Amino acid sequence: MKYGTKTEFHDKADSLQSLARIKYIKSLDYSDFKAGKFDNGKVAVNYRFLKPKKVEQNKKYPLVLVFHGSGAIGTNNTSQMGVLSKMWLLPENRKQYPVYVLAPQFPIRSSNYHLDESRNVKVSESNEHLDLVLKSIDSLVINENIDRDRIYVMGFSMGGATTSNAISKRPDLFAAAINVSGISQFDKMDELTKMPIWIVHGSLDTDNFPQSNFKFFDEMKSKGQVFLWEYKNKYHNNILSAELMDEIPKWLLQQHQ
Repeated sequence: MKYGTKTEFHDKADSLQSLARIKYIKSLDYSDFKAGKFDNGKVAVNYRFLKPKKVEQNKKYPLVLVFHGSGAIGTNNTSQMGVLSKMWLLPENRKQYPVYVLAPQFPIRSSNYHLDESRNVKVSESNEHLDLVLKSIDSLVINENIDRDRIYVMGFSMGGATTSNAISKRPDLFAAAINVSGISQFDKMDELTKMPIWIVHGSLDTDNFPQSNFKFFDEMKSKGQVFLWEYKNKYHNNILSAELMDEIPKWLLQQHQ
């Protein structure tokens, strides 16, 4: 995956095998993700937290932060357990990629959008709930065997936008980011030139139009470590394919600060 490049995919539909794989991931039991809550007295965010199957005390492990889409907003601490969280429960991933995974659930929208008139695209901005999650990660790093140089963030839809917000707020914190079908934030781009960023978007997306992410890629491709996968025949809700699930851990866990 070469930085500064756009790869176009023209597949008309996922294979039956791919669809079955996604269905299987969705069906996985997530009881290994333990429930918890971040609370600073003003706002609170529920979360689920997965640890590596075996934690050796003299070793450090990566942390993957996963942000959900708007359909999972709430306080039940279950709805956020979508494909991007559950993929880390696949037996082969548990074995090959021992990681911590943090999946917060936001009680309100974690990212809101408005029009950037100078760019003529929507841009995203976050709120104090994301601030709480990012500050809480600093405590997690102290209390768990987390590799400070291998903290990753990714998300789908509103979660993709929140991924963009997170790296803009704390470029020091993350080793890499994956924004799937989100809306980008543009005001801290000069601080992100050294961060590997993978953007995935469907050309037919009418929930989050792709122009925001495409514009971010265009402005960053000559100065940053960004690349874009554009799916020409995909919409918003069919972007998460089995092939993408296979590629994410391979790429993500190669990155480090």
